[in-house]
Amino acid sequence: MKSLVSNLPNGRQHAVELRDVPSVPGRLPVLGHGWKISRDPVQFMVDLVDVGKIVRVDIGNLVVYVITDFELLHRVLVENSEAYERGLLFERIRLIFGDSLIVADGQQHRDLRRLLQPAFHRTALETYAPNIKRNADALASSWQPGQIIEARSALLGLVIASLLGSLFSHEPDTEELQLISGLIADIGAGAIVGSVLPKKLASLPLPVNRKFLSAGTQLRDYCQQLIVARRASGERRNDLIDILLYSFGEEHRSDKFLAEQAVTILFGGIDATTATLTWAMYELAHRPEVASRLQQEISAAGDLSPQSLDQLDYLNRFLNEVTRTHSPLLQTRRTVTTVELDGFTFPAGTDIGYSIAAIHRNPHIFADPSTFDPDRWPTSNNSGSKCKSFVPFSTGSQMCIGNNYAWIALQTILHSLLSKWEFQPVKTKKLPRALGPIPAMGRLPLEVRPVSVLSRDRKL
Repeated sequence: MKSLVSNLPNGRQHAVELRDVPSVPGRLPVLGHGWKISRDPVQFMVDLVDVGKIVRVDIGNLVVYVITDFELLHRVLVENSEAYERGLLFERIRLIFGDSLIVADGQQHRDLRRLLQPAFHRTALETYAPNIKRNADALASSWQPGQIIEARSALLGLVIASLLGSLFSHEPDTEELQLISGLIADIGAGAIVGSVLPKKLASLPLPVNRKFLSAGTQLRDYCQQLIVARRASGERRNDLIDILLYSFGEEHRSDKFLAEQAVTILFGGIDATTATLTWAMYELAHRPEVASRLQQEISAAGDLSPQSLDQLDYLNRFLNEVTRTHSPLLQTRRTVTTVELDGFTFPAGTDIGYSIAAIHRNPHIFADPSTFDPDRWPTSNNSGSKCKSFVPFSTGSQMCIGNNYAWIALQTILHSLLSKWEFQPVKTKKLPRALGPIPAMGRLPLEVRPVSVLSRDRKL
């Protein structure tokens, strides 16, 4: 049995020697593998599959052992989940999210998840869908033929408006949309950059730290104002705010605590959904044959309610492929006791990472994984189920609580936009990257054109 020869006294790892765990070539003093990650973070994680099932990655003076194998991931998140706590990335966001669902562990996490789950039950989702469709239809109607749109910004505003309208029963104005867009960007960037900074730097008043903390405070205050206003109004809307206000019984919870739960849902829902939609639009613009098949399916189906979108077989296979090829880059856990993984023994305090992006690009799981192919997925008429290793929303107790909401939002928004428009790529300089759990481009200019008769009528 191979084992660690040293471990951190303070719970965060320095360059721990674990000689037999495979490591990525190109580790540099001080920087570790950080220079390679910064060049192309997605490709870096995908390439880990060729190195091993669990791979040592050095980020500055931090050491993370990254899982690229689904069976090992299942062991960590499902079979032996009690042996792990949140870990590296969550230390940073706790400064903003407090003791909310996204950072809670163990019984506290289970209690909060049980509390918030009614907001995401199917009956609740059916009441949210019309709001999402109304916002998506309004966006589609605002465009003109030949217009160059900045798709990511448009989608971000749409996702924010839909989430606030659905879960918070609030219609934001333009100023609110701009405010929240900026806050989400600052929180996402600050969470990622700050989590890999040495502790001394992470606590200094650097610009990235100041913006991160300020954005978190402003977003929490925004959510708290919505909660206080609802309580004062005495209205009941059967939404997330009602659940937060009336589900604790006689147990008193501060408005700050309630706002932290709301911020968790708001941030998680906005960032990941926007990134996925942005990639969906990118793929549609660069794969006209895929877009044409989708528009044919939508046209043939006629006017569907949001609750009927599961009938659109190719749309759902397309979304499966988008979420497979554009998945969360790196998430972390930390051992709270000695654990064994792939023949290695890791003591308490070891940072374990897992890359869903790497698992979804693993050629041992998905044939020709770099090829974008919606037809790799079984049709809705096929009795075969999805691959068990397909986990775009994670798995076990760590599965995203809003996964069903996100899927309905993706279906509804794409259905509305593709019913009216085709999207063409626009020649531009290299697109900037936006930092977030799912890496995406920071902006995406596209030309919109009315759906052509040829696209609609060509045989499937």
